[in-house]
Amino acid sequence: MGKEQILNEIIGYYLNSFDFNGLPVYQMENYDYKILCELIDQQLIEVLSSNEVLNPHIKGVNLNIPAETQKSNISQKTMYSVLYPTPKALKDIAVDYDSPYTITMQKGENQFKIIYFNIEILERYANNPKFILMDSGYRGNIYPKDEYCDDSFIEDEYIKDYGMAYIEGEYLERAIGVFICDLAKLSPRKQMLWKGFELHNQSHCKIASGFIENLIHGKWATKAWIFHALIDEMNVINEQCEAMGIPKLFNKTFGTHFSEMPEGYRNIFLPTLKNYYDFVLLLEKLVVHNLSYKIFQKSAPYIASVYRFDESGKEKGSLVMLEEWMCKNIRTKENIEDIIIKPLKNIRRIRQIPAHELTSNKYDISLYQKQVDLMNDTYGAIRAIRLFFANHPMVKDVEVPEYLISGRDIVNY
Repeated sequence: MGKEQILNEIIGYYLNSFDFNGLPVYQMENYDYKILCELIDQQLIEVLSSNEVLNPHIKGVNLNIPAETQKSNISQKTMYSVLYPTPKALKDIAVDYDSPYTITMQKGENQFKIIYFNIEILERYANNPKFILMDSGYRGNIYPKDEYCDDSFIEDEYIKDYGMAYIEGEYLERAIGVFICDLAKLSPRKQMLWKGFELHNQSHCKIASGFIENLIHGKWATKAWIFHALIDEMNVINEQCEAMGIPKLFNKTFGTHFSEMPEGYRNIFLPTLKNYYDFVLLLEKLVVHNLSYKIFQKSAPYIASVYRFDESGKEKGSLVMLEEWMCKNIRTKENIEDIIIKPLKNIRRIRQIPAHELTSNKYDISLYQKQVDLMNDTYGAIRAIRLFFANHPMVKDVEVPEYLISGRDIVNY
């Protein structure tokens, strides 16, 4: 039994496994401790053990484990350690040139290496009803709907996880990052498609911290997405209304699971004027158009109603009634118009532009920040309503999520 035979066993197992897994030492046909130590010293193999990682069957990142520790972890064939060929051992192997990300894995790359892409690639899935795109702000998933899984063009196209990423620069500019191990599972044709969107400035990109914490360190993401927080605030407000004995402020509320949220309720992917205006239209329907007139016309303990019509007999708008009703029922030194009414009117103002003017679509990187500012202002207005309602003596038993109370770690990815 020679050194080449043992190395070939390790290389063969790595290349032929489904996920480029290492060879467990207890499964080796040609175990020889002395030769394995020589291969470690020559930097032709690397050992991962359950002593260092939770799952040694996946080589996720470089751990730089000392050679003597590696040798100790394979001193007996029964030990729970896994052997990997190094890039040095794999440099001359035959590769599949039609699959660029498979090649990289065949050459010994770490599975959790992140490749960054132009966020435009997500438009392919967001605008294609054959796919489901689950977006949670800092991460998301892409997979075909069940009825299209056998579509020959889709080729079981599936991205287990992508992370929201950012390109260094003066302005907010988004990208996405994907583990190379997930890219390597795509068909050759789809790997080439993704390769076309790969960013050249990989070193200038940074992935959202929650993506790393969640998927590499196995920790819960502790920050709350502002899109979820807005929905939760609206739900609490409606519960407060019930406790006060008045109709709900919002006609319809939603859940925070992706399947429960309105379609398109997320950060815009490509910063185009069309995408921005489409989002503003959605936000207007979600918050402003969703206001119920009934709440303003019902009197209850400590609450006075307002008239639906003005002095000329014309129906008042929902925002006019909201301002009149809040000023009549809430005693505060705060400026209700500035805090609540102006941000909501701003949504409607922006919405009027595409509704009444012919506009041309254009790419504008500043639209990322404009959407962030719009969401921050909208959330601040709705949160203020909930805080004002909390002063009513009959809402003390309404449960409010702790993260909404503290207001900390609510972020816009």
